[in-house]
Amino acid sequence: MILMHLDPWPKKCTLISKGAEAYIYLCEWYNRLVIKKTRVAKKYRIPELDIFIRKTRTRREAKLLSAVKRIGVPAPVVYDVLLHEFTIIMEYIEGILLRDLLNLGKLKLSDEINLLKKVGEYLGLMHKNDIIHGDLTTSNIIVSEDKFLSFIDFGLGEFSNSIEDKGTELRVFYTALTSTHYDKAEDYFEAFLKGYERTYDEAHLVIKRFSEISMRGRYVAERRRRKFIPS
Repeated sequence: MILMHLDPWPKKCTLISKGAEAYIYLCEWYNRLVIKKTRVAKKYRIPELDIFIRKTRTRREAKLLSAVKRIGVPAPVVYDVLLHEFTIIMEYIEGILLRDLLNLGKLKLSDEINLLKKVGEYLGLMHKNDIIHGDLTTSNIIVSEDKFLSFIDFGLGEFSNSIEDKGTELRVFYTALTSTHYDKAEDYFEAFLKGYERTYDEAHLVIKRFSEISMRGRYVAERRRRKFIPS
């Protein structure tokens, strides 16, 4: 449940991340640690449009976070939404980014594979309920000490039943794996797809579309390459 406007001013906030869309703060709020995410203004946008976009995205992200919690996907609890401040106050989840955990190289390959399967299972649940994360990478998944996963940063997410959107999401995740974990990317993605198929009945349609999107991308890349190579 989203609690509206209990206390709009979390105390002792420390800026921990500056993104293109928002600033992330670690704060104290009602004797607990919380995350405060505030969307920042874009000077290149018309002020009225900027306000509309930031309010819309703030509201949508809060709804997505609440929606994934309802279907059993672990994500931060939303405590408060301050639309006039373009801000969400949410649960602070302690742990390590999946990206960093995998890059440490301290896990057995079998444990890494199990984590990627779990990621796939959770994404399958999201897609089954027409929820698109929007920026699925190993940098947007937190792993707790007991290997419990939590999905964060739904800022680019949306509600969509489009197979194209879901296939694009798989493509984004695959690209993230190949760029960040290139030596094990294929093993990781294979495990991810096994988990995805386990929880989503239409996974085969999305995987087929993912393959088509990948082929389109390779075709475009090859056209661009040939354009700049003298014959």
